[in-house]
Amino acid sequence: MSQKEIVNLLFLPSFSMAKKITDISGRGVGLDVVRSNIEALGGDVEVKTEMGAGTTFTVRLPLTLAIIQALMVEVRDEKYAIALGSIQTIEDVPVKNIKYVESQEVIHLRGTVIPLIRLDQLLDCEPQEEAENLTVVIVQKGDSSAGLVVDNLIGQQEIVIKSLGKYINNNKIISGATILGDGEVALILDVNTLM
Repeated sequence: MSQKEIVNLLFLPSFSMAKKITDISGRGVGLDVVRSNIEALGGDVEVKTEMGAGTTFTVRLPLTLAIIQALMVEVRDEKYAIALGSIQTIEDVPVKNIKYVESQEVIHLRGTVIPLIRLDQLLDCEPQEEAENLTVVIVQKGDSSAGLVVDNLIGQQEIVIKSLGKYINNNKIISGATILGDGEVALILDVNTLM
């Protein structure tokens, strides 16, 4: 076997360096999982080894790759991502608590007046009958806050940001897109431009 073929044995499923393997230990997460996850992100793994000197693992990922923690939300039937770093809190707000200041919808939350941004209107969605309570994601940029009204919360997820390039360059509220586990595309909302 060539040295490359020997090194590739490391990446085979169930390969272990453990001296003793039992039913419950000695297997761990193999290098096959590491390689497949890196290749799924468009990268590769290279191994260089020298007897008595050591081994170097080189992991290469695309430069444009950025991974963030995001809250996945739903507006009508579309999924959107909001960066967790900009989220302050999530509130269930009764519609009767919405007030108007200079014809802008606001809510009063723990001594602070927060303007509401209805994502369905901003994203040109079909109007629908309003529920008694609204799900509001409170986002913050510096000292200013705003409440994004969403239809549903899906949950927290680690996402890879993909650039939209020239496809949607005039829409400032969309900062990119991500491909979800089921193959569906979700747009990433840029909170900074909303405020």
